[in-house]
Amino acid sequence: MGPLFEELKRRNVFRVAVAYVVASWLVLQVADIVLQGIEAPAWVMKVFMLVLGLGLPFVLLFSWAYELTPEGIKKEKDVDRSHSITTDTGRKLNLITIGMLVVVVAVVVVDRTFMHAHEPAPAGSSATTAAERSIAVLAFEDLSPGGDQAYFADGLSEELLNVLAQVPELKVAGRTSSFAFKGTNTDLREIGELLNVAHILEGSVRKSGNRIRVTAQLIKAADGFHLFSETYDRDLEDIFAVQDEIAQKISVALLTEIVGTEATAQQETDPEVYDLFLKARQRIHTRDILNLREADTMLSRALAIDPSYAPALAQKALVVFLLSDAIGAYGDIPVAEAKPVALKLADKALALDSSLPEALAVKGFIVGDDDFDIGIELLEQARRINPTDSNTGNWLSRLYGFAGRVADARAVMEETVLRDPTYGPAFNNLVQNYARTSEFDKAEALTARVEQIVGINDDVQQSQAIVATMRGESAAAASLLARVYAMNPNSTSTKLWYGLSLLGLADYEKLAEVGLPTQRVLAYSAQDYWERAETILDRVDVDSLFVPRALGEVGLAMNRLGNSDALIRFVEDHFQTIENLLETHPASQGWDTGYLGPLAWAYRQRGDDATARMLIETMAADLANDFDMENNWARSVSVAQHAALSGDDEAALAELQRAIDNGLRAILVFEDPIFSGLAERTEYRALRAKLIALVDQQRADMGMAPYRPLHASEERPTFVN
Repeated sequence: MGPLFEELKRRNVFRVAVAYVVASWLVLQVADIVLQGIEAPAWVMKVFMLVLGLGLPFVLLFSWAYELTPEGIKKEKDVDRSHSITTDTGRKLNLITIGMLVVVVAVVVVDRTFMHAHEPAPAGSSATTAAERSIAVLAFEDLSPGGDQAYFADGLSEELLNVLAQVPELKVAGRTSSFAFKGTNTDLREIGELLNVAHILEGSVRKSGNRIRVTAQLIKAADGFHLFSETYDRDLEDIFAVQDEIAQKISVALLTEIVGTEATAQQETDPEVYDLFLKARQRIHTRDILNLREADTMLSRALAIDPSYAPALAQKALVVFLLSDAIGAYGDIPVAEAKPVALKLADKALALDSSLPEALAVKGFIVGDDDFDIGIELLEQARRINPTDSNTGNWLSRLYGFAGRVADARAVMEETVLRDPTYGPAFNNLVQNYARTSEFDKAEALTARVEQIVGINDDVQQSQAIVATMRGESAAAASLLARVYAMNPNSTSTKLWYGLSLLGLADYEKLAEVGLPTQRVLAYSAQDYWERAETILDRVDVDSLFVPRALGEVGLAMNRLGNSDALIRFVEDHFQTIENLLETHPASQGWDTGYLGPLAWAYRQRGDDATARMLIETMAADLANDFDMENNWARSVSVAQHAALSGDDEAALAELQRAIDNGLRAILVFEDPIFSGLAERTEYRALRAKLIALVDQQRADMGMAPYRPLHASEERPTFVN
């Protein structure tokens, strides 16, 4: 070997190899920059790497067989050794290699110092690169002969996702976002970048009779390298064992540094029950009213076969509640009827499995509106067991907000959306959270990220509409929400924002048709249809309301109709005392002071100055805590109400001006009797005229006639200042 080694050195084969490797690295760096700039597919870079890799053996053979001479390139055997210049050539190669190495060092320094240091994070993300121990479980492909087992493939994928969620230190992308790529040919590298994960699990399911074939592949997203690929042929009865086995494979392949990654044993049950459970869960994820009703029927059938299958009981509890008219639900069953049924189901599931995360989360969701502390405790417990469940994160954030833990609410919501950006409820809630503090840039960046993954869908349009509403772009918001409402008219969130956009257009006829119950009361009061407003009010189910906002709408409606006593009676009938109302439904849960201003006005009309003063003081305390909402027009209206009730007319006028500048378009605010003491002020009339002009611009964009007050000739009640 000695003579061969010396001959390789003499012919500069080693120097050529080093120079070729360094040059190839530089070529790949340049190619990577260029290809990213032109958004070339990932396979183009792989072709570059393959060509350069294949070129190395040819270059080495060439350097062995040929020599560079003053007369040109000659075969080595034809060169006289006494006239060979391989030594000079070697020195030149050394200099060239050193020069290229200097360039390599410079590229690395520039890349690490400047490129990555200033590289923007993906919208809605706090990290620039995916954690190495992170994974997305894509929806498995249905390869069954009939093509009718998509629900089964989805179910297997979701069970694997849930098993992986139990592994400490493993970041698992949320179900909704992972499944967003179902049926697409999106490149795995792009999926990894969009979901901010380093690994992807994909696979297929072929089900025929009582036999299944499951193929699973764990892939490194950056380069498409397969960490493992396995195929399992099993009887259907062994499906839980298959899930555990695949999860164990992933644990071994991905988490060699982590201790204790054993998969959680699955609860076994009748295959027919499991089949119905998977079909139902697939439908529940859609939040479509017809699918929810189908899911309810399927779960009833499953529980008739096996009443002790805890996961089915938990899903049944959820679907019963989602079919109610509760806040955040999608149905029309009175929540007073649905809630006890759902709670009984959740409790039964927990009696069978006290650590079942979906049962803990559903119960926390249901009881949370009545008792924040219990709801939060249950949801926190569920989240510790399964941190990837987007429902749990969304519901927990909501309760944190209601309990006044604003920072915690946002932190959980951002973490949930980072993990599962296309999960509509959490995504929309985070957009609302940003809109609450007028951080519209964050809201738009998040919406753009979700749109990049799923395109223009209902959730994206609703989020765009939320931002438009808070910016005063009522026409754009109403146009977007009309389409969203047509697709899902039972969504309370859609009704809420559609109603707010219609208020900004002074389109009270449409609002009375599509708004939430208390928005409809407000719409009828704006048209002076007291009897219709009273009929709606008598039928309102308080359990289905977000009380601070809804009661504020009722208060404005009753006060402007000169019927403040009706507002007080409503409060006393449903909450007994003001103290009980303040304790169970603090006005600080919302974006403004909700019912406090209207109630203070109503009690002042009754002559109860002590209660009125207490409510005004409560307003002041709440407003003092809302330091992060200076540019929120809803807050500015509340500040103006407090100033007017306190006799500070100048401050009230200044805040109304600020509200208009920040996007207020609801003309009804200027018909609030709280501001009746300002009615004759020139500044107040000018502000009202400015607001009407802005509303007319929005109405014109919708092809509507200019605004005019309805029944303007009728006399208005006289109020006490």
